[in-house]
Amino acid sequence: MRLPPWRRPLLLAAALSLGTTSASSQTAVARPAAFETGLLPAPRAPRSVAWVETLPAVDLVGANGARERVRLYGPDGEVDPEARARFEHVVAGDAPPHALAPRLEQLVVKAAYHFGGARVVVVSGFREHAGRHGTGEAIDFKLEGVRAATLAAWLRHLPRVGVGIYTHPRTQYVHLDVRDTSYHWIDASPPGVRWRERPLRDPGQVKRDAGWRPEDDLPG
Repeated sequence: MRLPPWRRPLLLAAALSLGTTSASSQTAVARPAAFETGLLPAPRAPRSVAWVETLPAVDLVGANGARERVRLYGPDGEVDPEARARFEHVVAGDAPPHALAPRLEQLVVKAAYHFGGARVVVVSGFREHAGRHGTGEAIDFKLEGVRAATLAAWLRHLPRVGVGIYTHPRTQYVHLDVRDTSYHWIDASPPGVRWRERPLRDPGQVKRDAGWRPEDDLPG
């Protein structure tokens, strides 16, 4: 039986609608099946990095005697936020913790590893209205069993840092900060006084700073 002309468009629309619904249903069923059969890649867990697995924890001692053992890097080779928080707690001493520049923490740990995993002894960290100490970009510290002059000499080979060595018998520590243009100095003043500071020559500063790469701050 032939359909009247006015019913033909309705029948065609109904057929198209049924076909679209059927295709959508097939697609909806096929998607989970693809994951189950391995046709689509499953999310991957973060992989560990070989060089991290060989690093021991670093001992930190704060000015108030607080102690922590910190693994600054997680298994994936990235800086671990929880480890940073423990680092900053020790540096703060009795004061509320203040955020430090991540690169500063990396360089302190790098120095400790370079000198055989030496314990880090914090002299001073955040201080208000005290230059880079007030912005969390500087720390005064020692490495147990390492002469201040030896530590300072090694730090001066790093790019984009400020390194000051305090040589008075009652100080004997090293200042380290992170900056764009390296600057090094020596200061023989007594504690709390700065009248004998003088800059140190640094002929390779421009080339060294220009060649800096983020991976240079990693241990090794």
